[in-house]
Amino acid sequence: MVVDLDARQVLDAEGVEITLTSAEYELLVCFVTRPGRVLSRDQLMDWTRGRRSDALDRTIDVQVSRLRKKIESTGTPLIKTVRSAGYILAVPVEEV
Repeated sequence: MVVDLDARQVLDAEGVEITLTSAEYELLVCFVTRPGRVLSRDQLMDWTRGRRSDALDRTIDVQVSRLRKKIESTGTPLIKTVRSAGYILAVPVEEV
């Protein structure tokens, strides 16, 4: 997968564009710019929405689920859940 931050474009392995909502794209940017780090729900909410979430707010969980469905078409898990901590991008990132 290729994420072009300047063009705000995401391409799959075959070069086909993956259409993401603005919220999904911003969430993906959080992961690719911080590879290998566990990102908490609070951090993701703050970076994508500019606000803190309350304990019952599951917005990030829903967005991660939708993002996974769109980018994990090959069945390879790219975003993993870290129980009681958040999410992590589970693949290496290369800057080109």
